[in-house]
This record gives sequence, C-alpha cells and structure tokens, in this order.
Amino acid sequence: MKLRMKIGAAIATAAILAPVASTVAFAGTALDGTGATFPANMYDICAAQYNRSSLANPNKDTVAYVSPTGSGAGKTAFTAGTKVWAGTDSLYTSGAPTFNYVYVPLISGAISVMYRLDGVTPAGSQVRLSPLTVGKIFAGQIKTWNDAAIVADNTATTTKAVTKVAKNGVTVSATLSGAKVKLSIVGTAAAVKKYKGKMVKIARTSTSGTNTTTTDIYNKALTAKGAASFAYVKDATYAVTVGTTTLGSVSVDDTVSGVTLTLPATPIKVAYRSSTSGTTNNFTNFLNKAVSSIWTTAANDSFTTAFPGGSSAVPTDGTFQAVSGSDGVANYVKDNNGAVTYTELSYVEERKTASIQSAAIKNNAGVYVAPSSKATAAFYAEAVVNADGSVTPDYTVAAADAYLINAVSYGLGATAASTTNTAVAAWFNYVLTKCAPSAAEGAFYAPLAGSILAKAISQAAKVGAG
Repeated sequence: MKLRMKIGAAIATAAILAPVASTVAFAGTALDGTGATFPANMYDICAAQYNRSSLANPNKDTVAYVSPTGSGAGKTAFTAGTKVWAGTDSLYTSGAPTFNYVYVPLISGAISVMYRLDGVTPAGSQVRLSPLTVGKIFAGQIKTWNDAAIVADNTATTTKAVTKVAKNGVTVSATLSGAKVKLSIVGTAAAVKKYKGKMVKIARTSTSGTNTTTTDIYNKALTAKGAASFAYVKDATYAVTVGTTTLGSVSVDDTVSGVTLTLPATPIKVAYRSSTSGTTNNFTNFLNKAVSSIWTTAANDSFTTAFPGGSSAVPTDGTFQAVSGSDGVANYVKDNNGAVTYTELSYVEERKTASIQSAAIKNNAGVYVAPSSKATAAFYAEAVVNADGSVTPDYTVAAADAYLINAVSYGLGATAASTTNTAVAAWFNYVLTKCAPSAAEGAFYAPLAGSILAKAISQAAKVGAG
C-alpha cells in the first residue's frame, strides 16, 4: 500500500488540532491541485484537517491533491488551467503561464539518500557518506558498497582532545609528542611576583579498571616559563596547583568519532525519477554545487539531462533504473538489496528497517548528519529568499547540525481576482500558519520559519488579490 494511503494516524492527529464542524456538508469551492510528490503526504494531512475545519474554512471549500506524479506535471496542469493550484519543488524554466501567478513556499523537508544494504556490521548501523562519495555513486563511478571511498566514510577516526588551564596569570597546556605528553607552564610577570617562592605542582590521575592512581609528577617554583614531559597515559588528567591555590586540570584524551562499519561487496543499483521532478532538480542542484568537479551540468528536473555527460552517458547495464514517482523509487530500493535513491524522508521512514535507511551525510562542519526536520531547519536558516518567493539554498552553511540535501516545495497560485483564487490563498495561508507548524515534524517535514515564512505569507496574500 502506498504511503499516501498509510497516514491515517497523522491525519487523525492533525484533525484533533483543528476546530471540527458537527457535520461535514461541503458546499464551497473545489480546490483541486496536483504536481510534486515530495509534499504529497503533507498536503494530504493538511487537506484532511482543512476540509473538516469550520473555523479556518467557513465556506466549506474542498481541497484535494489529485494523483501527483511530479513537479513537471504540476506546472503543466497549472499552466493549462486544468488545476487551480499546483505543487512544485522547482521553478519554471519553460512553459510558464501567460497569466499572472506567484510562487508560495509552503513546506520544506529533507531529501534522503535512501538505501537498502543487507549484511552491514554492526547490524542496523547507518551508513555515512560524504558529498563527494554521493556524487560518485550517482554518477556511476562507485559500483560496490565496499568501495574504498565508502569504507573511508565509515571508518572511525581517533583524535586527541586537549584541554588547558589558564587562571591567575598562570597557563598550563598539554601537547602530544609521540608517546609523550608535554606540559607547558607559563606565568605572567605579575603571577611570578605574586607566587614568588611558591611551587607549581602537577599530579597525574589515571584509571585502570576499578583502580585509580594519583602520582605527583612535577614540583618546581613558578618561573616565567617552564616545561615538562611525561609518558602518555590514556585518559589521564593533570591537576595543577600553585602553592595552596588549585588552578584546575589538564587532560589529553582519545576522542573516537563514528563507528567502523564492515560493508559487503554488494553491487550498487541506482534508482532515479523517470519523469520530470522537483526532487530531482533539488538533488542535482546539491550535486552541482557541492561536487561540481563531477556534476558539471546545472540542476534539472530531468535526472538524465543533469547526469554528467548527458543522457547518453547514463549506464545501460542494469545498474541504473528509471522509476516513476517517490513511491516508485522508494519501493524499488525496498525490494532490491544494494539499491540507492533520493527521495523525501517520509517515504523512507515508512519503509525503514535495519537494512533500509537514510544515509548520514557529511556537512561543512565535518559532521555526518542524518536527515530530520530539525536538520532541515538548521540548513535553511542561512537561505536567501528572493523577490519572487523562491528560495536559494546556501550549500556552504557551516552549522554543525545542518543536513545539506533539502527542498522547499512551492504552491503555484494565480493572482487574478476570483472566488476560486481567494479560496486558494486561504488554503495556502492555512498550510503555512496552522497545519505545518503543528503537523510537519510528525510527518518528517520542516515547517517554514523566519524570513522564509514571512515572505511566504506575503506571497500567499497575492493569490486572488488582482
């Protein structure tokens, strides 16, 4: 059963949050939209809530997001006038309406690098990928899951975390030199004068099992500069005192980042969207901006058009598979060990198992971050909102909690004054101010906030305003 048919609990939760009419006797305007599959689950939740609300929807308009297949189809239907609004994750590059319209940012969310990989050790571990590795996978340059680049992303790293003491004009710092810890003791002229005749004492405390040992290792009068070297002891601390004054502790610790995974030699199968897709546009935009050495072509709704070398360069040996819609690519991955794709996070979460997961992607702070509502919000905190309502992402964002592969989904609405367009404006405003803030995170989206939200509300007000 498709994901859109399996969100009853989310819809029910959202409905509780909305004022509900005692009877449901719709008599208002039919507001049929279609388009991008990326926001479909969110629109289903919001539509169910809106259609039941006598307070937010006093005219009893009926919203439906009908048979979405992709942003391209949505833009085409809106231009043709067969739908009064549409959802799209990308802007028009051709085929735009001859009538006046606006882009209204409605929701944001993470684009997951979804994979199925049986046999990972430790079992259930989340695979980590750098942007360069992602780019090579989707360019067909990495063909197996135990490729050296993927192994490197999934090998734990060990660093030495060093602390220091700086108090009362005395600074004690630690560095590692081979198997030695070197302690540097520096006193200001005022500190040397103040502590004249006082001894700098350093005591090392180390723990082995349940045994803790403290050893006095330094005891000298304070001078302007001093130094001492000692054998490195893992996780040891060095307590520093001057006379009877305790300054603090210095430590040199092993810090392990990540978990080393054992990855099987399973062949990689790439699933991509067969139709024009805003998700594809946003994903290839990320690749073009983050891995421009490989993905040299600008973003496009068509994966094969954006592919390095063009459509003729897409492998035809069965390792690449064109599949229709978000449900389609997600189901392909679910059914094929070694498969990988890009799709909205909710389509992954609905199918998630120990083997079927979203990869954690390395960000500009060097942190591997899994997709989430909060990680998407951290990414868009640095985005630029343009005059036309479109959002330009900043792929150089340095926030340690930011996930880098995301999309903003827009509503398309006509500005001409009419009862229908005014009703569309009310629906867009409801998504922005009522539904998304309460229901988005539970459905694995991120509600808009800050400057993006303010711009979106002003854009929604233009729909039907004449």
